[in-house]
Amino acid sequence: MKSILTVFKFTFKEALRKKAFIITTIIGLALIIGAAFIPIIERQIKNADLFGDSEESKTLYFLDKSDGAIPGAKDVLVEMFSGASVETATEDQISEYEENIKKDSNYALLVLEMTDSGPHMVLMTKSFMSGLDVNSISQAISPLYISSVMKEQGISDEMVAFSQSMISSEMKYLGNMDVSGYAVGIAILMVMFFAIYYYGYSVALSVASEKASRVMETLIVSTKPSNVLIGKCLGTGALGLTQLSVFLITGAIGYEVLVPDDFTLMGMPLSLSSFTFASAVFVLLYFIFGFSLFAFLNAAAGALVDKMEDLGAAMMPVTIMSMASFYVGYFVAVMDPGGIIGEIAFFAPLTSPFIVPFKLLNSDFSYTDAIISLAVLVITTVIVAKVSAGFYTKSVLRYGKRLKFKDLKGAKD
Repeated sequence: MKSILTVFKFTFKEALRKKAFIITTIIGLALIIGAAFIPIIERQIKNADLFGDSEESKTLYFLDKSDGAIPGAKDVLVEMFSGASVETATEDQISEYEENIKKDSNYALLVLEMTDSGPHMVLMTKSFMSGLDVNSISQAISPLYISSVMKEQGISDEMVAFSQSMISSEMKYLGNMDVSGYAVGIAILMVMFFAIYYYGYSVALSVASEKASRVMETLIVSTKPSNVLIGKCLGTGALGLTQLSVFLITGAIGYEVLVPDDFTLMGMPLSLSSFTFASAVFVLLYFIFGFSLFAFLNAAAGALVDKMEDLGAAMMPVTIMSMASFYVGYFVAVMDPGGIIGEIAFFAPLTSPFIVPFKLLNSDFSYTDAIISLAVLVITTVIVAKVSAGFYTKSVLRYGKRLKFKDLKGAKD
């Protein structure tokens, strides 16, 4: 146990000081903080004046060539462009307005005219970078024209208001899946794959580099090969768990501090109510044992190679298994949450680390099934660890000769 702890500490400290770990941590934190600012930025964009937030004065020229066909049109423009000056334009000065617009993006000209089919608007700006949208202006002014025409036809004010009313609506979901749970579930699925792929590769790379440099010979003298394997997997797993914990804590703080209480995603309020203490414990356990399962396989693959350039080929079977398991989990999450594939993958040890966390947050499930699935994963991880330890013991000091499966017989820790 002492030797395992020694290898664990060495692996953890060495990986913690690597530039790759520091850089990925900084990038991850920056992305999380940036994502937490998105609701605030989105709200600022929605509430900002349509010309933008520059301190320079902004002017919208309004030329009404419709002979007053839309009463109150200018008032609507004044309300929409609250940070700009809305000036009534005259037709004989159009060339002057156009010259101002060509020189400065803080100027724009809106021309309202009548055609055979009805009112027509032309918005003139310096370029598409102005941020102005003629369609949003049309949507704001069109109800005024419709109301004016209806009143001319003798329609009462009550019927005019009724014609412009909208039927109220709301979304109500009877299942456990909602936008928040779905987003968190997909995020956990992605993080699980990142951890298994990235940190699993780190385990294989560490083992292969130490074997290629003959450092492994020194380690084997001081402790059993199986202790080295377990210590490396635990050290790398602890490093991954530490980094992910930092990400989760930062994300939780960002959510509480930066995300407005009334912020909605696809019209639905954000909520982490589905992420209970029980589900958090299960997600943690699935991360630990799911990572361990693939880490032991990667460590054995790293011990196979004599040269670093052969590591990719040795890891290919494990990489294919991890990617296939991830895609099954993603397919179940996106396409078939309650189908037969999801039911099978729920208990399969290679796919359950990707499937179960998502289902915990987004579907009806039995804790008994979750415990059975976890037990299957734990038992499989123990078996793979034992087999990988034997495989590792036989292969770690073998150079220049390919190890065959029959050579594993009688392997001891």
